[in-house]
Amino acid sequence: MSGHGEDPVEEESKRFFTFFNLSMALVAITGIEIVIIYVQSFESASIIGILFTTSIIKFFGVVYWFMHLKWDKLLNTILFLMGLVIALGTYFAVIYMADDTPIIENFEVAAVENAWEANTDYTIGTYLKHEDAFYKAGDTHTSKEVFNTEKWEKVEGIPHRISWKIEKADMIEINSRTPDNPFYHRHQPEEPDNVEGSVVRILAKVSTKADFCLKARSEANWTESSE
Repeated sequence: MSGHGEDPVEEESKRFFTFFNLSMALVAITGIEIVIIYVQSFESASIIGILFTTSIIKFFGVVYWFMHLKWDKLLNTILFLMGLVIALGTYFAVIYMADDTPIIENFEVAAVENAWEANTDYTIGTYLKHEDAFYKAGDTHTSKEVFNTEKWEKVEGIPHRISWKIEKADMIEINSRTPDNPFYHRHQPEEPDNVEGSVVRILAKVSTKADFCLKARSEANWTESSE
């Protein structure tokens, strides 16, 4: 060890308070990370960037002070960093070699065009169009000869069915390309192979898949749908 002061007792006392203050700072940073994750007041990309930054700060604090590199010889720091670089390089190399790039087989966005019909069975949550307005079924029922407004809830906007089929993906994200038609959807499938799904969402205007961007992600790669 190097850098001892003239008074060993005073130097150890300073180190103790340094460790204590640093541990309190690490606890505070961890608390901030937990709040950010659960509140989710930022976009997913921003959250990942913030968590990555705080992780680097905590890692530096632990390594530099708690592992005593601050007081060790420079050679020990160099050897530690060399081992870290080799370990990280090996880790990412294995991930990229073993990972497959997601393939988007199908991505469709279409406005609901189903028109109301008499004497037809409808299930709760069904969307349809009637006299230039869109409605959502409030319960499961069989329609009569006349449209019953008590069975249907008028929706403000235009319902669209958004569907996808991806050969392999751990997560998909769909977001609007235009700010005047906001939309965001994230789906994490239980199985990464042959991912299929669809959702019905109310949009501000008639849209097609060109108005949206689908990103299919794996552990190391991602694919984005074209306009």
